[in-house]
Amino acid sequence: MVKVEIIFLVDKPIEHVFELISDISGYRRWAPDKSKFFIRNKITSEGPIGLGTTYIDQLRWWGKSIGKIVEYRPPSEITFEQKTQFGLPVFQAVFKYTLKALQNSTEVIHSAEAVPYGFFKLFEPILLRIVRTERERTCRAVVEFFEQSENAAGPQ
Repeated sequence: MVKVEIIFLVDKPIEHVFELISDISGYRRWAPDKSKFFIRNKITSEGPIGLGTTYIDQLRWWGKSIGKIVEYRPPSEITFEQKTQFGLPVFQAVFKYTLKALQNSTEVIHSAEAVPYGFFKLFEPILLRIVRTERERTCRAVVEFFEQSENAAGPQ
């Protein structure tokens, strides 16, 4: 099993940060072209985003991740569970965000666990590097999105 935990701060209220992280269909808006693997995604369930929402992430090299929101407690917790395959099943992962409101910002604890299937267990060190890199990239994208949004608005 591969485990990663990242803690970061966002200078925005907790509701804004939760809304961004949970906006599956808006992923390309706040993390455009920053992934080596992700191409696009599609929500596959009906209704608003919440507990039980399902989605598919289209990945490079004919890969895909089939996911579901398995924990949804606005504005403090959201957990995604997904299975990734490149023809063959490669790994199952859980990505959790726990948000805590601070005085003028939000603390985000982002944890990821991935369990490779079958012979892919031999590649756990590589999977750890990939998961860590992608999770760090995602966390940076959240922070940068809000920084760029603030800068685009100009001085207040």
